[in-house]
Amino acid sequence: MQSSQMQEPLRGLFSQSRLLTLDFAQISPDTPPSQNIQQFFEDNQQEGIDPKLPEHRQAFNNRVLDETGARYLVSRYGEDRANMLAGSSIAQDGRTLHLGIDIFCRDLETVYAPCDGEIIAAGQEPQTHSFGYYIVFKPTDQDHYLFFGHLSAAPKSMGLVKAGARIGQLGDFADGENGGWSRHLHIQLFRDPPLAHAELIGYSTARNFVENSIKYPNPMQLFPDWQLAE
Repeated sequence: MQSSQMQEPLRGLFSQSRLLTLDFAQISPDTPPSQNIQQFFEDNQQEGIDPKLPEHRQAFNNRVLDETGARYLVSRYGEDRANMLAGSSIAQDGRTLHLGIDIFCRDLETVYAPCDGEIIAAGQEPQTHSFGYYIVFKPTDQDHYLFFGHLSAAPKSMGLVKAGARIGQLGDFADGENGGWSRHLHIQLFRDPPLAHAELIGYSTARNFVENSIKYPNPMQLFPDWQLAE
């Protein structure tokens, strides 16, 4: 896969982002309690508050951004989110390993084409806990596709775009346009175009992860200039 010409899909992403560990078992013991997602879940549950509601997750994200001075919080590829997905239909299916990366932020950031390419598909999943508005982007002369989820709207037009062109904006959770999550961009890489959007999966079982990681590789490999602080 070619990656040398990949630019930032969000302004400041390569220099102003920080790792946010969402797998409770992998959280560093040095993580301050106020920035520990497991502690956040436990504190909210003790108070009878649902920590999974987007407004509460957004408040947690904003606090971490304030304390660290970062603009974005980025999850790991292949991360096990069993604790965060507990009780959901995804967890009941055993699909808890995330096949993309999530980039959490405070504002409704603009999304830019990371290289010359083409928007080949776009649409909306209207149900709660979905991708909301999304686009599928095909980089020029490359053998892979990029999926961007949780946007504010479908693009007004399809077709060719130049690197750095505006291709979307992050959606909000207030009216469900982003699928009902805290503000973030889901980026997923896949090798072959699906026959239908419904074929795309965002999570894998542990049993099928090796197979799915071939079909949906780690998108971080496309961005070698990305400096992700821990």
